Amino acid sequence: MAYAMYLRKSRADSPHETTAEVLAKHRKMLFELAERMGISAGGIDMYEEVVSGESLYARPEMLKLLEQVESGAYDGVFCADIDRLGRGAMSEQGIILEAFRLSETLIICPGKTYDLTDDLDEEQTEMKSFFARMELRMIRKRMRRGLMQTVEAGGYVANAPYGYRKCTVGKLPSLEIDEEQAPYIRHIYSRYLEGVGAHTIADELNAMGSVPNRNAKWCRSTVRQILRNPTYAGKVAWNRVKHIKPNKANPKHHVIYQPPADWLMVDGLHPAIISWEDWQRAQEIRQGRYIPSNNHGQVANPLSGLVVCGNCGYNMVRMGQNKGDPRLLCNTKGCIASARFDYVEGRLLANLEEIRDNLRIEIQQATPPDTSGIEMALRGIEGQLKKNEQKKAMLCDLLEDGTYSREIFRERMDKAEAERNDLLERREQIKLELNAARVHNKEQTVTAIDNVLDLYPTLSPEGKNQLLKAIIRRVVYHKEKKTPPMAFSLDIELQPL
Repeated sequence: MAYAMYLRKSRADSPHETTAEVLAKHRKMLFELAERMGISAGGIDMYEEVVSGESLYARPEMLKLLEQVESGAYDGVFCADIDRLGRGAMSEQGIILEAFRLSETLIICPGKTYDLTDDLDEEQTEMKSFFARMELRMIRKRMRRGLMQTVEAGGYVANAPYGYRKCTVGKLPSLEIDEEQAPYIRHIYSRYLEGVGAHTIADELNAMGSVPNRNAKWCRSTVRQILRNPTYAGKVAWNRVKHIKPNKANPKHHVIYQPPADWLMVDGLHPAIISWEDWQRAQEIRQGRYIPSNNHGQVANPLSGLVVCGNCGYNMVRMGQNKGDPRLLCNTKGCIASARFDYVEGRLLANLEEIRDNLRIEIQQATPPDTSGIEMALRGIEGQLKKNEQKKAMLCDLLEDGTYSREIFRERMDKAEAERNDLLERREQIKLELNAARVHNKEQTVTAIDNVLDLYPTLSPEGKNQLLKAIIRRVVYHKEKKTPPMAFSLDIELQPL
């Protein structure tokens, strides 16, 4: 028999204990439980969540475990409490519990072993998960309320930026000046106010032996981040960035910078490194240095926002039109070899022709059906599934406020679950029908590429850019250094049509 062990620190654990201490304590407890059950510790696979998040898709070890559970690899999984598996969104809890139920995998906790194929255990697990979710919701509300109170009082709750160290003022978290790093901050602002650009400032800092907190060396973007951060002027700004958490569609964590009008900015408890007046002057210079793509404020680069660097992932830019042939290069200094812009543009159009010709070969023998009705049916099913989730959430609220008894809640929830299962089954059938009709999408793609290739030579740079973006999601550029001018490759990702 095969077993696994899942370990994760949660908010219920002591804040004074590190993640390693909590995992070690739980590991010891669960190994003792396994020993009492006659299970050898050497035969247990370990899944330890070191960096944990509330979302299922932010927990890589849980995703690995679920993949093995779904395949039937384990007879049971040890965990300190069933809440450790997850108490986030209802949909994600459903994914976890459904995997254990369908694979008939036991959940072994110190207090009880749960067999989700047993109706009583399944009901108890769902109720326990429901109350854990309610508890998590209350914890979040209290944390947000406490966080905003701290920020409004001038406390600093984020990681210390370069030039500062974390400290406490009274009972509030704050910052103190790091006198070894602060001179470099003053140098950045002083040189920028003198008219020196961020790229030159970065080179100066590297020559002076300074090293930023999160990179091996200074670059233009790091200097710009410091120039727009009001923390150095003694302010605390909240809501400067919006975080897009990992999910199934986007496994990466994304950060979006918010406009200053959306910030909450107050006087901080920490001392300023530069004056508020100097910070404001720096912002005026930053705004004044914005250079549009041409004199009319329109796009001059037909590949703008489309081509990204294959090394760092940042957008490639068109530069050098005043020094000969324009080139496409990465803003990150020394990152990837550049290429002549007209070479890249020509290769992109040639690759589109090749994609179109390959698609034509694939659909030569096929007769594409009309999928509009199928797509409409799929959208209808998706809408009903969303309503079903809302209905289940409302049932939970009615149970929580006492409107429904547990018996009524269980009866209504069973009906909602049966409805959901029926909708999921119908959705899979519709998706199979769509997959069979994929050739139609290929014909649409061929037509779209034909239109682009026909119209492209007749349009302005801005028109070319809009035309390309209608069919291309992004183009990944690769080129090794010290290679011939044409020795680069472009990986084209088309938009779904």
